[in-house]
Amino acid sequence: MATLFDEIELWLDPEVREGSLNMALDQAWLEWGQQPLLRVYGWNEPTVTIGYAQNLTKLAEALPAWPVVRRWTGGGVVFHERDHTYTLMVPAAHPWALTKPVESYRLIHAALAEALVVAGYAGCRLAEEADLKDLPFCFEAPALHDVIRGANKVAGAGQRRGKLGLLHQGSVQQVKLDDAFWRRWAGQLAGNVREIGEPAAGLMERAVELDSKRYRLPQWRDARDDDLGS
Repeated sequence: MATLFDEIELWLDPEVREGSLNMALDQAWLEWGQQPLLRVYGWNEPTVTIGYAQNLTKLAEALPAWPVVRRWTGGGVVFHERDHTYTLMVPAAHPWALTKPVESYRLIHAALAEALVVAGYAGCRLAEEADLKDLPFCFEAPALHDVIRGANKVAGAGQRRGKLGLLHQGSVQQVKLDDAFWRRWAGQLAGNVREIGEPAAGLMERAVELDSKRYRLPQWRDARDDDLGS
C-alpha cells in the first residue's frame, strides 16, 4: 500500500491526561501544526467522549459514571478505558487535507487494518455496507470503512475538517499494541517519520487555554457552548 504522506511527525505522548486536556491538545496541534502529525496518547482515568453533534441528555442514562468530554470531531460515543487512542492531524496547507471525507476515512483505516494484520491480528478489514448498524455507541455499531475483525469492531474514528485542516481522532480496541506498532504504522503512513518530544511551550499554553475555555466547561459538554467568544 502506498504511503499517504511524504513526511509525518510522530508524538508518542508519554503523559496520561484528563479527557478535556487531551481534546484541547488535539485542537491546539491542528492550529499550530505545519505538517501531518500522528499523536498517540492515554487517559488518566476511564473517560467517555461523545461526538460534536450528539445529544448528551438523550445519552446520559446509558453512560457509566465516568467523566464525559465532548469532542470537536463527529462520530459516536467512545469508552476510553482499555483502548488505544490516536489522532492524525493534517494542516489546511497540506494537499492531503483536501481529500474527500469518505476517502480520507477509508485510506487511514485501510492502512491501520493492514498494520494490524501485520501485527498478528489476522482478519482485520474495512466494514462494508452489509456490516453497518445504526446505534449511538461507536464500538457497537461499525460505520462504513471502520476496521472490523469478524463480528467485532476494532477501530473507529471521528473527523472534523475546516479552515484549519483535517482532524481525525481514532480509537483502537480489543487488541494489544505497543510503541513499536505505532512507529511501524507511522512508517506505513509516510516515507519519512520524525519522532518528536514535548510540544513547544506556546502550543501547550494554547492547549491549556482551550481546556479552560472550551473542553472542561459543562456548557460545552452539554450544549456545545464555550467561553472562546468565536
